[in-house]
Amino acid sequence: MKVIQGTKPIWHAMIWVIVYIVLVNIGDELSAMVNSAITVTSLLLIIFSVVLLWYVSKNHWRAYYGLHLPRKSDLQKTWFYLPLVVIALLQYAKGLKAGLTFLDVVNVIVLMIGVGFIEELLFRGFLYQGILKNGTLTRAVLISGITFGIGHIVNLARGYSLLDQGLQIAIGIALGIVLALLVAITNSIVPGVIFHTLLNISGNISNDNQTVEVLVVALSIVVCVIYALALKNQLTRHQEEPAFQK
Repeated sequence: MKVIQGTKPIWHAMIWVIVYIVLVNIGDELSAMVNSAITVTSLLLIIFSVVLLWYVSKNHWRAYYGLHLPRKSDLQKTWFYLPLVVIALLQYAKGLKAGLTFLDVVNVIVLMIGVGFIEELLFRGFLYQGILKNGTLTRAVLISGITFGIGHIVNLARGYSLLDQGLQIAIGIALGIVLALLVAITNSIVPGVIFHTLLNISGNISNDNQTVEVLVVALSIVVCVIYALALKNQLTRHQEEPAFQK
């Protein structure tokens, strides 16, 4: 894998993405067979997260793939990620699901910690840097963001309706581009991991109300567009700074 990472970095990213998708599907199948509050999928993704962290650390790629906190000056350029906080909190406008137990919430938290870390490392780490290695910053931001959103189409196999799937792809593309821009500014995926985890938790413990969901997604996309334009302006204004030299 180390050789592929150096010679074919985009394929390196896609191989790990495929492994991730396969693990999720295996976990879901096993979870349906095992009557447990903590699903097999959750446990598999936590193990996979540890494997990925070991893999990146062993090859001394943590800084390269953004596994470090952003500098305070970089955080100020992104207004401390306040627009993302708004997007995460918007999910609660649907209200909380009825009948949630403590173990249900624990399972969601464990699962979404794994999902948040893995997807940010794969898409804003491996794929983004793989495209950037032989391409432009614009291509890296757009392709990694669009691929992230479209990649959610695999959830059709998990029982998602066409409307739910369409909404997820739309917000996935918008957020994917924003999160890639944030990596371009801060060289860190850590805030994205935190946001991704919090967003997924709020989305999974809130009610399934499609009418409200459409409004939440529409408003979230508006916030993403405005935020993306502002972040792009930051990149243009600070191209002379080391963090922006790509």
